[in-house]
Amino acid sequence: MERYCIAAFHEKIIGKVVTIDVLTSYLTENHMVLLDGEPVPYRLEKKLVKNINMRIRPETGLVVSASPSVSITEIEQVLWENRARILMILHQFAAEEAERKPQYPVHFEMGESVLYLGEYYTLIVENGRKASVQIETGKKQILLVVSAGASEIERERVFTRWWKITCERAVRNLCRAVYPIFKERGVAFPKEIRFRRMVSQWGNCRPERGILTFNDRLLAASLRGIEYVVMHEFTHFLYPNHGKEFYRFLEKEIPDWKQVQEQLQKTVDVRI
Repeated sequence: MERYCIAAFHEKIIGKVVTIDVLTSYLTENHMVLLDGEPVPYRLEKKLVKNINMRIRPETGLVVSASPSVSITEIEQVLWENRARILMILHQFAAEEAERKPQYPVHFEMGESVLYLGEYYTLIVENGRKASVQIETGKKQILLVVSAGASEIERERVFTRWWKITCERAVRNLCRAVYPIFKERGVAFPKEIRFRRMVSQWGNCRPERGILTFNDRLLAASLRGIEYVVMHEFTHFLYPNHGKEFYRFLEKEIPDWKQVQEQLQKTVDVRI
């Protein structure tokens, strides 16, 4: 957005795991069901809803929401009845994933692709006395400089350190950029801004503790995408849940947030 100075940034499931979602106050459980002989993991969200609802996304897989009073047997009967559609979508996602260009280095070798700020770059590895990572925007290259004979572990260490530092800098700068919008509404600046690997979220907010946490792979998203994630999480300080007021406020600040979210989900793998 023009009002922000952003142009300069460049389980295996075993058994059942129970967690509590702080923002929406519902229980989540991880389960496995056999559909036509194929094991399909799914996340169950126990919340106050009338029906058994299903959604399938590349980044989350199969997610089911149902009332706490509904039994696992009833839920898995519905999954069985819808097995053809569920398996078709999951297989489609798997095929798309296999064809998708890698978004993050695997061996940190010459020629690997890197999705950086929404665009694909080629990793170039060169020898040098001082380890570093440099962006060559015009060539769409990321130059990884390491000592001669550097091992894969060393190359990964240098690249990962640069990635995390750059990601944190970009996100923190955007947090400071959007904060005035929330300051005038009485929101205190976050006590902590954390970064960690997240397998199904771009970020989360704990309003009661003043903590924002962001996925440390967020640097793969475009600046507009990162801005959307930051604004989304800050909005939880005003509206902890995803209700109408939450989305009304979000749309006021980012009118095209739905398109930005869709583009983010389509182009960037949260699990890279």
